[in-house]
Amino acid sequence: MSLHSTYSRQYDNTKNPSKIQRKLQKLTRSLRCFSSLTKNFKMTVTMLQLHSPSSTAIVKPPPLFIDSTHDTRLPLELWLEVLEHLTAPSIKALTRTCKIFRWIAQPLLFKLFVVRLHVSTHFPHTIRWDAHPTYARERLSLLEYPHIANAVEEVRILPTASSPSDNTQARAPGPLVSSIEEVIDDVFTALPSLGNLKRLVCHQIAFNPSRLLTLQRLHQLQELELQSCYTVCNTKSFPDLSSVPLETLTFDYPYSSLDFYRNSRFLAVFLQSPKLRRIFAGPAHDILFAITAIQPLDSLTTLEIPVSCLASSMFIPALASCSAVKELSLHMALGNNHLPQLDLELIPPEVLPELRSYRGPRMYAPLFTKDRDVTHVEITLSCQPDELSGTLLGLDADLESLTCKVHHLDAPLLKTIHTLFPSLKHLAISGAAVDIHSLSSFLDVAKMHRDLRSIHLTAQFGLPRLTASWRVIASRMFLTRLIQSYPALQTAKLTYQPESAMVWDRPAHMTELGPVADGKELRVEKQNDTMRKTSNLWEVFRGK
Repeated sequence: MSLHSTYSRQYDNTKNPSKIQRKLQKLTRSLRCFSSLTKNFKMTVTMLQLHSPSSTAIVKPPPLFIDSTHDTRLPLELWLEVLEHLTAPSIKALTRTCKIFRWIAQPLLFKLFVVRLHVSTHFPHTIRWDAHPTYARERLSLLEYPHIANAVEEVRILPTASSPSDNTQARAPGPLVSSIEEVIDDVFTALPSLGNLKRLVCHQIAFNPSRLLTLQRLHQLQELELQSCYTVCNTKSFPDLSSVPLETLTFDYPYSSLDFYRNSRFLAVFLQSPKLRRIFAGPAHDILFAITAIQPLDSLTTLEIPVSCLASSMFIPALASCSAVKELSLHMALGNNHLPQLDLELIPPEVLPELRSYRGPRMYAPLFTKDRDVTHVEITLSCQPDELSGTLLGLDADLESLTCKVHHLDAPLLKTIHTLFPSLKHLAISGAAVDIHSLSSFLDVAKMHRDLRSIHLTAQFGLPRLTASWRVIASRMFLTRLIQSYPALQTAKLTYQPESAMVWDRPAHMTELGPVADGKELRVEKQNDTMRKTSNLWEVFRGK
């Protein structure tokens, strides 16, 4: 084709009205796109103005979001109530449907704000993609938007490195470590701007004076978890944290690094809140020195400490400073399976006068139930049935709830429980599975218990237990026998797999149960459905 013919074609196309019309339409679409971008910018500015940092109240979406295509008849509070039942992937998908749902649902994705930090410099190729300082800074930039900052209720700072006491080179000076410390400082700088922050989780954080002063400004903080945290400042630099409305404190570190982390004065800084109700401490007995170093904890109701504290001379003085404690738990620290021998035969009556619940090894249960109105006992370590029966005979209490672990279940143990505790309302026995024939023979010997309302057993359904029909048939056989021995039974839970159980609840309209249990009220309960969605290692260690 010649050059003259090409120019002629281009000239002819410009004279074609259809070509000119298409170009005009394309130019019109471009102008509309520019107008839409300007409108979106105005909507963003309006949204940021409505979500001021000083206000946490729910406000209506800006008028620019509302048009004839959106159904705004439902109140915003009702939409939020509906969205609370959705998972994070569902909420993320909802934010991509339209602008108004993005404005409503996007802050819900940041109720839990996790900052991962990579500290180790030995294997840089194994760094998590979301643990690099650059990615952490990008996530922190989201907190500059007030509507997202006001939605954050929990912050977790999780380094992906070993303890600095185990490897001193992990925090050696270097560009990566320096940037990590800068990111941690940026996180603490952003914490006071989170108006609804309720829970803070810190892993392997070195608390300097500036970071401790930041905690002093968190006037909404209710729960604080310190995992392997330590301080790098002297005691004169410790601030007064009594203005922080802290209600729950978790303080833990590896048992193999006691000399590095043990600092009772640093721990005492977090016990100054007048609203402190729950303490979970471990693995050493430095919590006892921290309690005795401050004013009496009159508001403390739940105390969980390592069992090694019983051998300390500060055990009784520390408990005397916690006169309002109602729940006491003694746990075994990881790496320390030693049970101390006690010289105490009696705890003074003025110590723990309000105690109502004990959780720990069986040999210490009589010590805490004597001369006290303890109604709930949980035996954490598995034992033989005759050993448990001997412990129960030594309890000076009329229990309403009993939870225990046994190597195997037998008839004398059930008979002892029925005889000693006629007012028992809840019974949970785990550790060994029992089949229907053995359970029937045990209950025949133990006789009837008329006050028991809830029971939890580990059931052995047999080989075809994986089929749904056989689960229902076997569960009905168990329930029929349990109802005959416990006529007031309201709830029964039969665990047949480590993470699965058959649950039965008495219907509200049913006053009397028939001789054979109905399988309509049976349901399968997975452990994942009842566990809290959290990365709290302490809850895993406690086995709850």
